[in-house]
Amino acid sequence: MTRGPNDPARRERIVVAAVELMGRDGLHAITHRAVAARAGVPLGSTTYYFRDLDDLLLAAVDLALEQSRARIAAWDAALPPDAGAAEVCRSLAVMTVGFVTEHAARTVLDYELYAAGLRRRPLRARSAEWIGLLRTALRGRFDALTADALTAAVDGFTLQALLAPAPPTVDACEALLRRVVAG
Repeated sequence: MTRGPNDPARRERIVVAAVELMGRDGLHAITHRAVAARAGVPLGSTTYYFRDLDDLLLAAVDLALEQSRARIAAWDAALPPDAGAAEVCRSLAVMTVGFVTEHAARTVLDYELYAAGLRRRPLRARSAEWIGLLRTALRGRFDALTADALTAAVDGFTLQALLAPAPPTVDACEALLRRVVAG
């Protein structure tokens, strides 16, 4: 066990441990006991900070959502403000394929947390917020309908690519995104 009762980082360690556990074993792996063991804290600490598993999941979703927000913001900031549709589509394709190749485990976790809102009402608003991350960035570069269509295309492409036997190519993703933009 690490540190005593005056441990200001304990709550954060518990949340990080929950995210790590879910990333490794899925949402079903989350129990107060498993998270406490992973975080190196007494079992009572998890129930002290989180009244139930939904409360702990909500904190884990908040952390994952913040990390996703930072990734999308970094992607958007890396593009020139006057980037054309072709440049945005290429950059978006590179990021999307990265989600399903080098960051596949994290992307699976993100989708599990995102989909958890379908069955767990306390998570529903966060799941809806997740959808808005990319959409908001794209609405700064395209009209609302095109941004929404691109967001849906990235979402669908990502899910299908995670399930595919072979990784997708950036060129294939870019072709899809360009088709969406072209109408």
